[in-house]
Amino acid sequence: MNDQLQELKSRLGTANTVLLTIKEDPSQDIVASALALYLSLKQSGKSVSIVSSSSPVVRDSHLVGLDKITQDIGGTNLTITFDVPENVIDKVTSNTDGGHLNLIIAPTKGSPAITQANIKFGYSGAVADLVIVVGASQLAEVGRLAEKEVELFAKDRLVNLSNQNGSFGTINITDPSSSNSELITALLKELSLPLDIDIANNLMQGIDAATAGLSSTEMTADTFEALAVLYRAGARRQSKPVTPQAQIISDMPIIDNHTPQAPEDDWTKPKIYSSTK
Repeated sequence: MNDQLQELKSRLGTANTVLLTIKEDPSQDIVASALALYLSLKQSGKSVSIVSSSSPVVRDSHLVGLDKITQDIGGTNLTITFDVPENVIDKVTSNTDGGHLNLIIAPTKGSPAITQANIKFGYSGAVADLVIVVGASQLAEVGRLAEKEVELFAKDRLVNLSNQNGSFGTINITDPSSSNSELITALLKELSLPLDIDIANNLMQGIDAATAGLSSTEMTADTFEALAVLYRAGARRQSKPVTPQAQIISDMPIIDNHTPQAPEDDWTKPKIYSSTK
Protein backbone atom coordinates (compact mmCIF):
# COMPACT_ATOMS: atom_id res chain seq x y z
CA MET A 1 0.00 0.00 0.00
CA ASN A 2 1.51 3.30 -1.05
CA ASP A 3 1.77 6.38 1.15
CA GLN A 4 -1.37 8.02 -0.23
CA LEU A 5 -3.50 4.96 0.46
CA GLN A 6 -2.03 4.64 3.94
CA GLU A 7 -2.79 8.30 4.62
CA LEU A 8 -6.37 7.90 3.38
CA LYS A 9 -6.85 4.84 5.59
CA SER A 10 -5.59 6.82 8.57
CA ARG A 11 -7.81 9.84 7.84
CA LEU A 12 -10.89 7.68 7.35
CA GLY A 13 -10.15 5.94 10.63
CA THR A 14 -10.32 9.22 12.59
CA ALA A 15 -13.05 10.98 10.59
CA ASN A 16 -16.54 10.98 12.07
CA THR A 17 -18.22 12.93 9.28
CA VAL A 18 -17.45 12.54 5.57
CA LEU A 19 -18.77 14.63 2.69
CA LEU A 20 -18.73 13.10 -0.80
CA THR A 21 -19.11 15.23 -3.90
CA ILE A 22 -18.63 14.83 -7.63
CA LYS A 23 -17.81 17.01 -10.61
CA GLU A 24 -20.62 19.03 -12.17
CA ASP A 25 -22.54 17.27 -14.98
CA PRO A 26 -20.90 13.93 -14.16
CA SER A 27 -20.65 10.82 -16.33
CA GLN A 28 -22.47 7.65 -15.29
CA ASP A 29 -19.13 6.19 -14.28
CA ILE A 30 -18.57 9.05 -11.81
CA VAL A 31 -22.05 8.83 -10.31
CA ALA A 32 -21.87 5.03 -9.98
CA SER A 33 -18.45 5.07 -8.30
CA ALA A 34 -19.36 7.88 -5.89
CA LEU A 35 -22.59 6.15 -4.85
CA ALA A 36 -20.70 2.90 -4.32
CA LEU A 37 -18.22 4.68 -2.05
CA TYR A 38 -21.08 6.42 -0.22
CA LEU A 39 -22.85 3.10 0.48
CA SER A 40 -19.61 1.45 1.60
CA LEU A 41 -18.66 4.26 4.01
CA LYS A 42 -22.22 4.27 5.34
CA GLN A 43 -22.01 0.55 6.08
CA SER A 44 -18.67 1.06 7.80
CA GLY A 45 -20.39 3.30 10.36
CA LYS A 46 -19.43 6.73 9.07
CA SER A 47 -21.76 9.73 9.08
CA VAL A 48 -21.60 10.43 5.36
CA SER A 49 -23.52 12.62 2.90
CA ILE A 50 -23.26 12.99 -0.87
CA VAL A 51 -23.88 16.23 -2.77
CA SER A 52 -23.66 17.50 -6.33
CA SER A 53 -24.03 20.84 -8.08
CA SER A 54 -26.07 18.99 -10.75
CA SER A 55 -29.47 17.33 -10.44
CA PRO A 56 -29.60 13.53 -10.88
CA VAL A 57 -30.67 12.39 -14.36
CA VAL A 58 -32.93 9.58 -15.54
CA ARG A 59 -29.92 7.84 -17.12
CA ASP A 60 -28.72 6.90 -13.63
CA SER A 61 -32.09 5.88 -12.16
CA HIS A 62 -31.04 2.22 -11.87
CA LEU A 63 -28.13 3.05 -9.53
CA VAL A 64 -28.69 2.21 -5.86
CA GLY A 65 -28.68 5.30 -3.62
CA LEU A 66 -29.32 7.89 -6.33
CA ASP A 67 -32.02 9.46 -4.14
CA LYS A 68 -29.36 10.22 -1.49
CA ILE A 69 -27.63 12.80 -3.70
CA THR A 70 -28.65 16.32 -2.70
CA GLN A 71 -27.77 19.74 -4.05
CA ASP A 72 -27.56 21.43 -0.66
CA ILE A 73 -24.69 20.75 1.72
CA GLY A 74 -26.61 22.21 4.64
CA GLY A 75 -25.15 23.90 7.70
CA THR A 76 -26.34 26.32 10.35
CA ASN A 77 -25.89 29.63 8.51
CA LEU A 78 -29.03 30.84 6.75
CA THR A 79 -28.20 32.08 3.27
CA ILE A 80 -30.57 34.43 1.43
CA THR A 81 -29.95 34.68 -2.29
CA PHE A 82 -31.51 37.37 -4.49
CA ASP A 83 -31.80 35.84 -7.93
CA VAL A 84 -31.35 39.07 -9.87
CA PRO A 85 -28.40 40.71 -11.66
CA GLU A 86 -26.04 42.48 -9.27
CA ASN A 87 -26.60 45.89 -10.89
CA VAL A 88 -30.35 45.69 -10.11
CA ILE A 89 -29.65 46.15 -6.39
CA ASP A 90 -28.76 49.70 -5.32
CA LYS A 91 -28.17 49.14 -1.60
CA VAL A 92 -28.93 46.80 1.29
CA THR A 93 -29.73 48.09 4.75
CA SER A 94 -31.15 46.59 7.94
CA ASN A 95 -32.98 47.60 11.09
CA THR A 96 -34.62 45.99 14.10
CA ASP A 97 -37.97 47.77 13.98
CA GLY A 98 -40.66 45.80 15.80
CA GLY A 99 -38.04 43.69 17.54
CA HIS A 100 -37.16 41.78 14.36
CA LEU A 101 -34.28 41.91 11.96
CA ASN A 102 -35.46 43.53 8.74
CA LEU A 103 -33.45 43.64 5.53
CA ILE A 104 -34.28 46.44 3.12
CA ILE A 105 -33.27 45.77 -0.48
CA ALA A 106 -33.47 48.92 -2.59
CA PRO A 107 -33.46 48.41 -6.38
CA THR A 108 -31.59 50.78 -8.65
CA LYS A 109 -33.57 53.57 -10.22
CA GLY A 110 -35.70 52.31 -13.08
CA SER A 111 -35.35 48.65 -12.12
CA PRO A 112 -38.43 46.57 -11.25
CA ALA A 113 -39.14 45.75 -7.62
CA ILE A 114 -37.63 42.54 -6.28
CA THR A 115 -40.36 39.96 -5.61
CA GLN A 116 -40.60 36.84 -3.46
CA ALA A 117 -40.01 34.79 -6.61
CA ASN A 118 -36.49 36.30 -6.78
CA ILE A 119 -35.57 35.16 -3.26
CA LYS A 120 -34.02 31.78 -2.46
CA PHE A 121 -33.19 30.40 0.97
CA GLY A 122 -30.48 27.91 1.83
CA TYR A 123 -27.91 27.01 4.45
CA SER A 124 -24.15 27.21 4.52
CA GLY A 125 -21.42 26.66 7.07
CA ALA A 126 -21.51 22.87 6.79
CA VAL A 127 -18.78 20.94 8.54
CA ALA A 128 -17.06 17.64 7.74
CA ASP A 129 -13.88 15.99 8.93
CA LEU A 130 -13.10 14.79 5.43
CA VAL A 131 -14.27 15.93 1.98
CA ILE A 132 -13.87 13.42 -0.87
CA VAL A 133 -14.16 14.61 -4.47
CA VAL A 134 -14.74 11.90 -7.10
CA GLY A 135 -14.05 12.24 -10.82
CA ALA A 136 -12.64 15.78 -11.03
CA SER A 137 -9.30 17.00 -12.35
CA GLN A 138 -9.56 20.29 -10.45
CA LEU A 139 -11.71 21.65 -7.63
CA ALA A 140 -13.44 24.18 -9.91
CA GLU A 141 -15.18 21.26 -11.67
CA VAL A 142 -17.27 20.67 -8.54
CA GLY A 143 -19.14 23.88 -9.38
CA ARG A 144 -21.08 26.23 -7.16
CA LEU A 145 -20.88 24.04 -4.05
CA ALA A 146 -17.11 24.51 -3.82
CA GLU A 147 -17.50 28.23 -4.55
CA LYS A 148 -20.12 28.59 -1.83
CA GLU A 149 -18.29 26.62 0.87
CA VAL A 150 -14.71 27.83 0.59
CA GLU A 151 -13.79 26.90 4.16
CA LEU A 152 -15.32 23.44 3.88
CA PHE A 153 -13.33 22.70 0.72
CA ALA A 154 -10.02 23.74 2.25
CA LYS A 155 -7.13 21.67 0.91
CA ASP A 156 -6.14 20.20 4.28
CA ARG A 157 -9.32 18.08 4.40
CA LEU A 158 -9.67 17.34 0.67
CA VAL A 159 -9.28 13.87 -0.85
CA ASN A 160 -9.11 13.66 -4.65
CA LEU A 161 -10.14 10.30 -6.17
CA SER A 162 -10.25 10.32 -9.95
CA ASN A 163 -9.24 8.78 -13.25
CA GLN A 164 -8.12 12.29 -14.22
CA ASN A 165 -4.75 13.75 -13.28
CA GLY A 166 -5.09 16.34 -10.52
CA SER A 167 -3.41 17.39 -7.30
CA PHE A 168 -5.84 19.77 -5.60
CA GLY A 169 -6.29 17.58 -2.52
CA THR A 170 -4.09 16.84 0.45
CA ILE A 171 -4.54 13.22 -0.68
CA ASN A 172 -4.59 12.51 -4.42
CA ILE A 173 -5.25 8.99 -5.69
CA THR A 174 -5.59 9.09 -9.45
CA ASP A 175 -5.23 6.64 -12.33
CA PRO A 176 -5.79 7.93 -15.88
CA SER A 177 -5.57 4.37 -17.25
CA SER A 178 -8.75 3.23 -15.50
CA SER A 179 -12.37 4.20 -14.98
CA ASN A 180 -13.51 5.81 -11.72
CA SER A 181 -15.51 2.70 -10.88
CA GLU A 182 -12.46 0.52 -11.42
CA LEU A 183 -10.44 2.82 -9.14
CA ILE A 184 -13.05 2.72 -6.36
CA THR A 185 -13.31 -1.08 -6.65
CA ALA A 186 -9.57 -1.38 -6.03
CA LEU A 187 -9.79 1.17 -3.21
CA LEU A 188 -12.54 -0.69 -1.35
CA LYS A 189 -10.52 -3.88 -1.60
CA GLU A 190 -7.27 -2.26 -0.41
CA LEU A 191 -8.95 -0.51 2.53
CA SER A 192 -11.09 -3.55 3.46
CA LEU A 193 -14.28 -1.49 3.19
CA PRO A 194 -17.71 -3.16 2.77
CA LEU A 195 -18.57 -4.46 -0.70
CA ASP A 196 -22.08 -5.96 -0.92
CA ILE A 197 -24.18 -6.74 -3.99
CA ASP A 198 -25.67 -3.22 -4.28
CA ILE A 199 -22.25 -1.59 -4.10
CA ALA A 200 -20.85 -4.13 -6.57
CA ASN A 201 -23.72 -3.65 -9.02
CA ASN A 202 -23.20 0.13 -9.01
CA LEU A 203 -19.51 -0.35 -9.77
CA MET A 204 -20.28 -2.95 -12.45
CA GLN A 205 -22.62 -0.52 -14.21
CA GLY A 206 -20.03 2.23 -13.94
CA ILE A 207 -17.34 0.11 -15.58
CA ASP A 208 -19.82 -1.02 -18.23
CA ALA A 209 -20.66 2.60 -19.07
CA ALA A 210 -17.02 3.73 -19.08
CA THR A 211 -15.94 0.93 -21.42
CA ALA A 212 -18.88 1.09 -23.88
CA GLY A 213 -20.24 -2.24 -22.74
CA LEU A 214 -16.80 -3.79 -22.16
CA SER A 215 -15.83 -3.15 -25.79
CA SER A 216 -13.24 -0.41 -25.28
CA THR A 217 -9.75 -1.08 -26.61
CA GLU A 218 -8.35 0.76 -23.57
CA MET A 219 -9.43 -1.96 -21.13
CA THR A 220 -6.53 -3.49 -19.20
CA ALA A 221 -5.87 -6.55 -17.07
CA ASP A 222 -6.77 -4.40 -14.05
CA THR A 223 -10.23 -3.87 -15.56
CA PHE A 224 -10.86 -7.61 -15.66
CA GLU A 225 -9.48 -8.02 -12.15
CA ALA A 226 -11.97 -5.41 -10.93
CA LEU A 227 -14.80 -7.20 -12.77
CA ALA A 228 -13.78 -10.49 -11.13
CA VAL A 229 -13.97 -8.86 -7.68
CA LEU A 230 -17.44 -7.50 -8.47
CA TYR A 231 -18.74 -10.79 -9.88
CA ARG A 232 -17.60 -12.56 -6.72
CA ALA A 233 -19.55 -9.99 -4.70
CA GLY A 234 -22.71 -10.91 -6.63
CA ALA A 235 -22.81 -8.21 -9.30
CA ARG A 236 -24.22 -8.95 -12.73
CA ARG A 237 -24.24 -6.90 -15.91
CA GLN A 238 -27.60 -5.45 -16.87
CA SER A 239 -29.14 -7.03 -19.93
CA LYS A 240 -29.64 -4.66 -22.84
CA PRO A 241 -33.15 -4.31 -24.32
CA VAL A 242 -33.58 -6.32 -27.51
CA THR A 243 -34.98 -4.41 -30.48
CA PRO A 244 -37.60 -6.51 -32.32
CA GLN A 245 -36.48 -7.43 -35.84
CA ALA A 246 -38.79 -7.79 -38.81
CA GLN A 247 -39.07 -11.42 -39.98
CA ILE A 248 -39.72 -12.75 -43.44
CA ILE A 249 -41.87 -15.85 -43.48
CA SER A 250 -40.88 -17.73 -46.64
CA ASP A 251 -43.88 -20.04 -46.82
CA MET A 252 -46.48 -17.28 -46.59
CA PRO A 253 -48.59 -17.23 -49.79
CA ILE A 254 -48.35 -14.09 -51.82
CA ILE A 255 -51.57 -12.95 -53.44
CA ASP A 256 -51.52 -10.43 -56.21
CA ASN A 257 -54.96 -8.83 -56.14
CA HIS A 258 -54.26 -7.07 -59.40
CA THR A 259 -53.78 -10.27 -61.48
CA PRO A 260 -56.97 -11.38 -63.20
CA GLN A 261 -58.12 -14.75 -61.96
CA ALA A 262 -59.44 -17.44 -64.30
CA PRO A 263 -63.03 -18.50 -63.75
CA GLU A 264 -63.29 -21.25 -61.21
CA ASP A 265 -64.99 -23.78 -63.56
CA ASP A 266 -62.25 -23.31 -66.18
CA TRP A 267 -59.77 -25.10 -63.89
CA THR A 268 -61.90 -28.24 -63.78
CA LYS A 269 -62.30 -28.68 -67.55
CA PRO A 270 -59.93 -30.92 -69.50
CA LYS A 271 -57.48 -29.10 -71.66
CA ILE A 272 -57.85 -29.84 -75.42
CA TYR A 273 -55.01 -28.97 -77.71
CA SER A 274 -55.52 -28.96 -81.48
CA SER A 275 -52.83 -29.65 -83.97
CA THR A 276 -52.03 -27.20 -86.73
CA LYS A 277 -51.26 -30.10 -89.02
